[in-house]
Amino acid sequence: MSNLFDRKTDNFFGSLSYVGYVLLVVGLATASSPWWWGEGADQTQMLAVGGLLVVLGFLFKFTYHGFQLDLAHQRVREYLSMFGFKTGRWAPLPAFQRVTLTSNLQLAPDHGHSHGEEPAPLVTWYTIGLYSQSPSADYELRTDNHQDARKTMQLLAEKLRIAAEDHTLVTAPLG
Repeated sequence: MSNLFDRKTDNFFGSLSYVGYVLLVVGLATASSPWWWGEGADQTQMLAVGGLLVVLGFLFKFTYHGFQLDLAHQRVREYLSMFGFKTGRWAPLPAFQRVTLTSNLQLAPDHGHSHGEEPAPLVTWYTIGLYSQSPSADYELRTDNHQDARKTMQLLAEKLRIAAEDHTLVTAPLG
């Protein structure tokens, strides 16, 4: 059993992270396009612009926040990962008492089009909270997938040897 629990929590750039794919494609096309190899174009400049767009694409797509528990060294951290390098200070692992799973409805994030007079659709978010002595969670992880949230809660409860509490209400699909 691994002594390290590592979980990506969200993209640093949010929904703009998908722009990373566009920047990667445009950067590769710019740097390698035969149009720039003519006499009127500055090849070095086009390679530099293409390379910069590729780097920005990687930055947008692969920069994210995460959460790590290191059980072997009894420490925890929230981190920012850029280009595969994780930055964030380790803190001593608190004596967690329980892990809980809760759910709530929130408005869907802005997705580029209007719903007219209708409100934005609601999305169920699941929150996994790690509690020590305080009434509020010391650390929280969020996801929109109930099955993933339950598995994460059970895994944390098993690794930390603490009680797991599922406060979500799962109903059968209608229809």
